[in-house]
Amino acid sequence: MDWEHFYRHYRNPGFIPGYEILNKLGSGVFGEVYKLRKTSIGKFYAVKFLRVEDEALRNAVVRELESVKLLAQVDHPNLVSIEDQGEVEGIPYIVMSYAGDRTLKRVLEDGPLPANQAADCFGQICAGVEALHERSIVHFDLKPANIYLKDAIARVGDYGLSKLVSQTQHSLSFGRGTPYYMAPEMLKRRGDHRSDIYSLGVILFECLCGEVPFRGDTEWEVLRKHESEEIRFPAAVVEPFRSAIRQAMAKAPEDRFSSVAALRQAVTPAAPTSRAKATAAAPPPGIAEHFPPAPGAAPPVAAASPAAHLVLGPVRLVVEGVRQAAGIGWAILVALVQIPLRLLAWALHVAVFLVMVLIFFIVLHLLFKIPLILVGIP
Repeated sequence: MDWEHFYRHYRNPGFIPGYEILNKLGSGVFGEVYKLRKTSIGKFYAVKFLRVEDEALRNAVVRELESVKLLAQVDHPNLVSIEDQGEVEGIPYIVMSYAGDRTLKRVLEDGPLPANQAADCFGQICAGVEALHERSIVHFDLKPANIYLKDAIARVGDYGLSKLVSQTQHSLSFGRGTPYYMAPEMLKRRGDHRSDIYSLGVILFECLCGEVPFRGDTEWEVLRKHESEEIRFPAAVVEPFRSAIRQAMAKAPEDRFSSVAALRQAVTPAAPTSRAKATAAAPPPGIAEHFPPAPGAAPPVAAASPAAHLVLGPVRLVVEGVRQAAGIGWAILVALVQIPLRLLAWALHVAVFLVMVLIFFIVLHLLFKIPLILVGIP
């Protein structure tokens, strides 16, 4: 598998017979994704080239590609369809329908979704994952970057090499997912459909909060938090979202929802009830057009009256001022506590340095003194 040769020649006409590779769309656990154009009809597709360095694992991947013939039969409006598969220059690839280059990850970079739109988007994501689970397909790498938004529809992609599971086979064969969205049991390579439910809980949290529940300086720190730390919700996340996320992200798989359908049912009713608790501000640009209110949802609650703003405005300013002052005070306190600790550490370093210098001169003195003693000079 010569990737250097691939990078030199992948833009050559006919590198994949019948297609023209246009530009790179992204990369993931299993490889790199590029935009394709079918030369005969001019239609756009996406192709994923699978990066598998281990030769034994590569053979397993090639065998797994046979399952693509089954996956290509999966037709669901909330899934990116799989169109073809093959191998070029020793590199396996999968051709998928082109669902655009706008992902949920890009939308969330502008901030969290309003509660009703988050519920609508999440319901579509769950519908796609549910369709996979009904065919005994587990995704294992669910994340906003794999969810494509086009024509007000959310589509789940990058499931082409998801492990096919059965009642007697529940081990993970290939990638282990993305740490920010990975279920705790994946570290022990014991994932099943409930691992997807955990990842869906993380995605719902991020849709409502604009960030993932656990962060860290390293991947292992993030994974450790998934294993041991409890979820902390901001005040903006209301019921029944909290209960749904908490159960979906239970540390033990058996404590989670038994199916994606159950999780979807727990979240979907939240759309109309939570809207009354949501702010009346307009959603960030670029979001509303992708996720309009669900059919039958309650109309938006009217904005607060001018009198209410006159009363609440100063109160909010005072509360915000107190919060910022508390934050500054805490930062100053932490800095003051660290000063003596840093001085002590500096003093210890100086002491060690002086001791090393003393030892150096003692050894140097002995090196000059010993030969004199040996020849009889006191």
